[in-house]
Amino acid sequence: MTTILIIVHVLVALLLIGTVLVQRGQGADMGVSFGGGGAQTLFGSRGSGSFLGKLTGGLAAAFMLTSLTLAFFSQQQTGSVVDRSLAGQATPIQQPAGTPQQEGFDPSKLKSDAPASAPADKLPSAE
Repeated sequence: MTTILIIVHVLVALLLIGTVLVQRGQGADMGVSFGGGGAQTLFGSRGSGSFLGKLTGGLAAAFMLTSLTLAFFSQQQTGSVVDRSLAGQATPIQQPAGTPQQEGFDPSKLKSDAPASAPADKLPSAE
């Protein structure tokens, strides 16, 4: 389902790009009024405003609809971050009965009981 929707989304995007590039800009009307070849247009002398305008609007609506649908489907597949992290954890390895289990990181074990090399009250002088 998602693959078909992605294919439709890409086709609609390409058609939308092509439709926008085929249309004349707003400034092109000035050239037509001074003999710019109004009889040689593809959709007649009136121009392509009506047909291509409606086609562009329809393709834009289809593009937004497929974008929202793809976003909805991708959100349904991802699930919760917490669920993924819990599922990705490995089961703990069973240790033999005679060995103590390590409990994890203990910051209090980082402190050493040895005195510091330079006590705070005897700072070196700046001579």
